Amino acid sequence: MNSELLFDSAALPERDRFDSWREVFCSKMWGLDIVPTDPCPFFARCRFVSLGAVGVGRNELSGADYIRTPESVRAHDSDDFGFHLCLRGGSRIVQAGRHAEMVGLSGTLLASDQPGIVSILSKSGIDRYQGYCLHLPRKGLLQRVPRAERHLAEVISARQPLSLLVQYLDLVFSNDAALQQPELNELAGEHVLDIIALLLEPRSDAAYQSGRGGLRAARRTALLKYLEQHYRDDRLSVKTAAAALGISESYLHRLMAESGESFTETVNRLRLEQAKRMLEDPGCDRLRIGEIAFATGFSDFTYFNRLFRRRFGDTPGAFRADRPERRKAVRSMAMGARPCREE
Repeated sequence: MNSELLFDSAALPERDRFDSWREVFCSKMWGLDIVPTDPCPFFARCRFVSLGAVGVGRNELSGADYIRTPESVRAHDSDDFGFHLCLRGGSRIVQAGRHAEMVGLSGTLLASDQPGIVSILSKSGIDRYQGYCLHLPRKGLLQRVPRAERHLAEVISARQPLSLLVQYLDLVFSNDAALQQPELNELAGEHVLDIIALLLEPRSDAAYQSGRGGLRAARRTALLKYLEQHYRDDRLSVKTAAAALGISESYLHRLMAESGESFTETVNRLRLEQAKRMLEDPGCDRLRIGEIAFATGFSDFTYFNRLFRRRFGDTPGAFRADRPERRKAVRSMAMGARPCREE
């Protein structure tokens, strides 16, 4: 898989959409045939990235059967694994004599060296199927889960670990800078393998030992994302964050230490950076400094002033007044206030 590939059927003439998807992506890349099952017009929007040896695709699809025949198995000669991760909508999986029904957040392991069918169950519009498809190197997965084949077409619906995997993949996909760095890409791929190992065999000592790094990385990612989403809440605390994420307060502190900042330092940084953006925004000039402080999560105005000055070298009021357009406006007002000289 290339480092990044994009496909959007909406960008193509309608007559070319299905054929392009079938020939270029399904047949050549994956060795799959495709049979549309949706009465609505064909639709596919996908983004594929490589995380070291792990390939990840983020998909939004109309209904279709994706079929891996014995002939395509022989032609593509791959013994790697795949992981089908459903986010919205549903799918049916048939492989290794097993049938799996998936609805909403759920996942299952697939094998490239065996025939099978993935049926995407989709509706048009906002109910269209969404999910991730992952290509997993055989060696990397078997090192973590030696008997991975016994989990083929086995539905995994454990919500918390699946949510951690989704949050981790979402963060990776949103970080274009990290995707350009090979060493970070490889590390992210290893973390994905770690998490999937724990999804397949959560009670296995081997999976646990290999999965600790990936699980911690995913939990740290989830924690930082939670803080980014809730820092404006003045009730946010270690206790409320730990409870929301289902972890202990001591574990939260350890995760924060690994990020290089304490809980308080991270929350204050997020609040101060948002306050700075608001003070720089002319659209927020109608707000008083105190209103900005409270809007960003501070409940103590004096504390906000002190932290802002320590971080940015000036008081919030002086920082706002020093904006170039405000200085210009002040000068214009001053000049307009001068009495006109008689000619």
